[in-house]
Amino acid sequence: MYKILIVDDEKMIRMGIKKVIDWEALGICEVFTASSAREALEIIEEYEPEIMITDIQMSEMTGLQLIEAARKRQPRLRVLVLTGYDSFEYARQSLRLQVQDLFLKPVDEEVLSKAVKAQVEYLEAAKAEEKSSLILQRTQGTVEQTQLEKIMRDLIHRRGEIPGLLERLKISYRMDVQRRLQMVLIVPTLYMSQKPPEENFRAMSVKNVCMSVVDAQEDGVTFSDDDGTIAVVYFLEEENDSVLEKTEELSDILKDEFDTNPKMVIGSVAEGMENLYISYNDAKYLLNTEKEGIQDIIQTFGAKRKNDIFRDIYAELKGIMCSNIGNPEYVMKAFHTFCKATQSYNLSQQTVRRLCFEIATATYFSYTGDLGEIESGKLEALSKSLISASGEEACEVTEMFLSQMLSGKEENVHEIIDQAKYYISQHLTEELTVANIAASLYITPNYFSRLFKRVTKEGCNEYIVRKRIEKAKSLLETTSLKTGKIAMMVGYRDTNYFSLAFKKHTGKSPTKYREEIQKEGKICL
Repeated sequence: MYKILIVDDEKMIRMGIKKVIDWEALGICEVFTASSAREALEIIEEYEPEIMITDIQMSEMTGLQLIEAARKRQPRLRVLVLTGYDSFEYARQSLRLQVQDLFLKPVDEEVLSKAVKAQVEYLEAAKAEEKSSLILQRTQGTVEQTQLEKIMRDLIHRRGEIPGLLERLKISYRMDVQRRLQMVLIVPTLYMSQKPPEENFRAMSVKNVCMSVVDAQEDGVTFSDDDGTIAVVYFLEEENDSVLEKTEELSDILKDEFDTNPKMVIGSVAEGMENLYISYNDAKYLLNTEKEGIQDIIQTFGAKRKNDIFRDIYAELKGIMCSNIGNPEYVMKAFHTFCKATQSYNLSQQTVRRLCFEIATATYFSYTGDLGEIESGKLEALSKSLISASGEEACEVTEMFLSQMLSGKEENVHEIIDQAKYYISQHLTEELTVANIAASLYITPNYFSRLFKRVTKEGCNEYIVRKRIEKAKSLLETTSLKTGKIAMMVGYRDTNYFSLAFKKHTGKSPTKYREEIQKEGKICL
């Protein structure tokens, strides 16, 4: 789908064009309007429409000037020009080489629709040609393929900034990152007994065959996982589309080519590249748990199979937590794994709330059975806290419950906060974040933030700033150090930012504060 911009200083004309044409039927998803060239350039800058319809005669800037300026911002912009009768011949001569088509006002609705459709068809053809060229480059083993494989590995393992990775796929590889996908993992040397170098060569050969079958046909993307497993991401075109048939065809090709039976595992359907890791996790779980040689192709069987997999994971983690109750760090690590699994398997909020309460209850009774009683009413309070919580909030609330329970008495909570305050006082000159403070205490940032606020009635970041300003005031009062030096000594690398923060908390700039202290005779040098 494409975007179009209509530019005309006559409101009736531009709004008329916008309303009378069925844009969606032409492949247009957004229609922008501008009353002037200046407004048009702002829209082009921000929204990057692919097609522009513009009047030739406007007050502040002519259509010619607009086209020239617009193409500097968007060189591939397709332009249709509207003109009055008196300037038609001039426009024809002047714009023949610069625009895609030219129309005399008033333009017929059907004629304009056909012209727009032609531009959309051109853009589609250009996109297809560009995509084919890119695929050819990739499948020939160039740098583009190497870079793409790294992006795909980072996506499935959740490494780096996910939005940035998705943007690179869209811009550099012309991929629709919102389309439905399904992961297939292939172990090419499972039944082979060759020496490692031969196995590596065989794996590369299998990967090349997959690329020629899948990538070259624009059916998906092939890449190697960190451990050498071959991963194939299939694009799903239809609602009920399945990769099973395609995978069976690929399996037959590999059998004929290499006279062997590579193990192939199919993950669940994922909605968009952002969720590809879910399909990968499902496939990986099957790959690691299914017995070798059971069958050539193993697949997840919809939501039911997916739920079965998660129940196994949940039962295992709950068992780990209950059987290791004397090791709080190990218990919390298992719970964090559980929280990640709820996200990976895209569970409903209601399910997450229920499972959080179940896992907290089981751990509670294990704790009270092994280590003595804790305060009554804790489970009831937890239940009330979970009633309206989101999935993420449910995990955070339960994490706090478990951490408090395993730490024992309330005074331990205050001890944690005292340790945090001491850590802050010793590291004021350094970069201080909730994350690194929490890490020093071996607790999670979310839990630490909530705990700090509950005990001190003040946010941790607010506390850090207050302590830095207090130290800065003391240095201003007792030394002759320059403001820039003092800023560095209290953890500010930017003097201007320090001055703003100081003024926000004291109502005065550091210089003004020192001057007033000097006048009052309170300064000690």
